[in-house]
Amino acid sequence: MKSTTTRSMAVVAAVLATGLLAGCAEELPVPKPEAPVAAAVVTQSQERKILDKVSGVVDEANKASKADSLAARLSGPALSIRETQLKLAAARGDDEPLTNLTMQMQQVILPSDQEWPRSSYAITVQPKDLTTPVLMAFNQSTAREQYKLWAWVRLLPGVTMPQFAEADLGSASVAPNDESLKMTPDSAVEQYASVLTVDERSKYADNFADDDLRAFFREYGQKQVDAINKEECGGEFKVGYERTKDPVKAVRTADGGALMLAAMISTETITAKEEGCEIGPPSESAQALWGDAGNTNVVQLNYKDVVAMYIPPKDSDDQVSLVGYEHVLSSVSNG
Repeated sequence: MKSTTTRSMAVVAAVLATGLLAGCAEELPVPKPEAPVAAAVVTQSQERKILDKVSGVVDEANKASKADSLAARLSGPALSIRETQLKLAAARGDDEPLTNLTMQMQQVILPSDQEWPRSSYAITVQPKDLTTPVLMAFNQSTAREQYKLWAWVRLLPGVTMPQFAEADLGSASVAPNDESLKMTPDSAVEQYASVLTVDERSKYADNFADDDLRAFFREYGQKQVDAINKEECGGEFKVGYERTKDPVKAVRTADGGALMLAAMISTETITAKEEGCEIGPPSESAQALWGDAGNTNVVQLNYKDVVAMYIPPKDSDDQVSLVGYEHVLSSVSNG
């Protein structure tokens, strides 16, 4: 009995000693996993190759005055608008309607999204024949598709662009229904269409900073009315905007807001209301599409548009603001 007790005490002492030694032992360092490094999924050199491919297709179409090859590297609003510009240039007999799409860039905004579709953006150096640089959006719909020019706008004179993450880090896309913003990109398009249509009479007017496009329609519309009223013909000018079925494209800015591009269509209607009064197309481009048609009391001009807007983050006191647009005449009729 005594020997059993002695053995038991020895075992307990050994266990305690082992525990004390373990408690005093220095813990081995466990390596911590490195935090993932944010990086763009397209490098700047890859983006340069994309730009060169798109530029080559655009230049070839310009030289041939044909739009057949554009679909290889243009899609969405960009394809539709460039086809329209080439048609208008052919009708006029010159290249004045063609936006200069030279792919010399001063800034690129590369995607960080791992999934598709992926979009990148770029701002050109200022072309010689334009008063401002051009903002372009490129889209890759699937992993097997090529990047294509999806849309572009001419930036407003003197506009201050939002800041973005460094190109090598990449910038995330923003969903059309993203609610972290002052308004969702989808809502911004719908509301801005109302503002462009009725200006300050829109219930959404206070959500947007005044801009050059709205000012253009005020001045241009008044000029058309004044010209008709000189003939005592009761001039009237109306404009109507609506979004197209094309999805919006939006990218996150450094402050948590978003830069978005959206396609729209618009109609300008100029009317001489007094009986017996007639008017004709108000511009050289409109006359080229009008052809030999006689004058009438109503002229309707249809346009294809792209607008680019900055949407502030939800807690900002700033309004949504236009940063650029493209407004391209597509057809003219007598209403």
